[in-house]
Amino acid sequence: MAARLIPNHLDSHLSYLPGNIALVENKYIQITTRRHCVARQGDPLTDQNFTTGPCPANKVAQYSSGRLESGQIVDGGKPFRAEIRAKINWNGSRGMRTALWLRNSETLQNCGSNPAANDPYGELDILEWYSSARAYAWSSTHASCFYSHKRGTWRTRVFAHRLEQHINRQATPLDGDWHVWAIEFDGQKVRYYLDGKLIPVSHYTVDDNTTVDVIDRSRTDESGGYPSTMPDEDFAKLNVNRQMLDQVFRAKGPWYFILNDYAEWEDKLDPPRPTDPFPVQTTLIDYVRLYQKN
Repeated sequence: MAARLIPNHLDSHLSYLPGNIALVENKYIQITTRRHCVARQGDPLTDQNFTTGPCPANKVAQYSSGRLESGQIVDGGKPFRAEIRAKINWNGSRGMRTALWLRNSETLQNCGSNPAANDPYGELDILEWYSSARAYAWSSTHASCFYSHKRGTWRTRVFAHRLEQHINRQATPLDGDWHVWAIEFDGQKVRYYLDGKLIPVSHYTVDDNTTVDVIDRSRTDESGGYPSTMPDEDFAKLNVNRQMLDQVFRAKGPWYFILNDYAEWEDKLDPPRPTDPFPVQTTLIDYVRLYQKN
């Protein structure tokens, strides 16, 4: 895997810098997220303008992090399993997100601008962890994209999976401990796992007018969480037919891994306040393993 350089990402809110990726203890890859106080958006992010404190009124808060990408190594035309062992060391700030994911080679250009688009975009979020919901593992299967008339931009047809970690029937944060996040694709559906436990479907979105919640909030399961009535995906529910599924997984492959952290930038996701302290955050990666049929 290689560290990517993506400066001035997300309207200059965040830059991915190779220097924010390091080998530590001679065995773990560390992704580091830091704050920088700069004179104006787009200024270089350096050790000299790095801070763990608030930014003064005459400075702009921007963030640097690391992003690892593999080559296109996952053949989506065959069943596969992948595992990532990782540890999130949360810095205590709001608006932090860790993402361990896969995507295919399709761009979103048509879906972003063409109301008639129906493109085979594919994204498999093995984990999205949010500091606003520390006990929850979120995983998602995005299979094809469409132009959203309500939002005026692209959206995806998606199965969202969710699992709240409970220990002794108490919700328990996922950060601060090592976990193994896994994905399996059997050629028909995708499954996600946290330490061997299935992460079931929470809801799915078909189009602008159809989002279906499948959580049963009338009861709790043996761990103390609300169970899903749809543990497995069914692409027919997304109106994704066999031909489109083949385009997403096989024709637009091979897929590649992306491992990265975010400091959120959208108001709805409660980004870090520039007036609050911002300690350094790290995510450690022990291994990424891929098992491919044949």
